[in-house]
Amino acid sequence: MTPLMRPSWPTSWARYSTRANKGQPALSLQQFIQRGQVISMYRKYMRLTKQIPDKPSRREMREWIRGDFDRYRSESDPRRIEVLLAQASRQYKNMESGMFPIQ
Repeated sequence: MTPLMRPSWPTSWARYSTRANKGQPALSLQQFIQRGQVISMYRKYMRLTKQIPDKPSRREMREWIRGDFDRYRSESDPRRIEVLLAQASRQYKNMESGMFPIQ
């Protein structure tokens, strides 16, 4: 019997990196953290849309959310990203609390 061969860490983790394959520089720690915050906010919004019973309305809301996130996809200024995250958080709380009627 031969022992199982494990790839080295850099090789095995490189395939999970979206930037490693595109030749882009690695993210800074701040960029990495902000990226996680943005992804988390996006997922929260998508989970919230599950409460919309009407399928066409749910689809429209998801398209609107996706469009908003796509609009700022190329934003790279950390301060601007913080402002956008704060706005998204306020808007999410308004939607969640019922200021935006989801029925």
